[in-house]
Amino acid sequence: MFNEEDFAVFNDPTLDGRMDKIRRVVDPKFEAFADLALPILKEDGQDWYAHVAKHKMRKTYAPDNTWVAFAPNKRGYKMMPHFELGLWADNLYLYLAVEENMKPKDLADIMPKLEAIAADVAALPADYTLSLDHMVNANQPTARYAEAVARYQQVKKAEVLVGIKIASDSPLIGADDQFDVLLTALKRLIPLYQKLR
Repeated sequence: MFNEEDFAVFNDPTLDGRMDKIRRVVDPKFEAFADLALPILKEDGQDWYAHVAKHKMRKTYAPDNTWVAFAPNKRGYKMMPHFELGLWADNLYLYLAVEENMKPKDLADIMPKLEAIAADVAALPADYTLSLDHMVNANQPTARYAEAVARYQQVKKAEVLVGIKIASDSPLIGADDQFDVLLTALKRLIPLYQKLR
């Protein structure tokens, strides 16, 4: 499970130092979660894969967040709807994600699907949240989902991610039932994914 030590990796300001801590401290937690999540995801009959972020393009600045993505594609995940479990310095998150990499090639296909799940998003528990960019630590209420979808169509860098955030000072950090909470959220988001795939 994720604990306070995991968030502390972001205290290291250097690229090499932070990456070393991410690999040693955080990535094994992502892999442990993947061992539980992948069997659930594979129940839809697809082969699912866990993609732990490697941050290979970074040459100067240390990453502000890190994640593992789940997709039914061995080669990558950004070009399709996928799930993402990640960590910022102040929160742990699990999102169903539709990122900018689907544009412009798959925009005509994904837009009506995004619009069609509006009622499903509205029916999510009140603590679910919306992100407009997986690289920015900021959120919107899910009530703004329709606005986010319209923005996705109009703005090149716009994204649509919906799911849960767990603050670094939450009692769930370090708690025995933390993975259960994350897996429950995953199961709740799977029906939305099925409408997007």
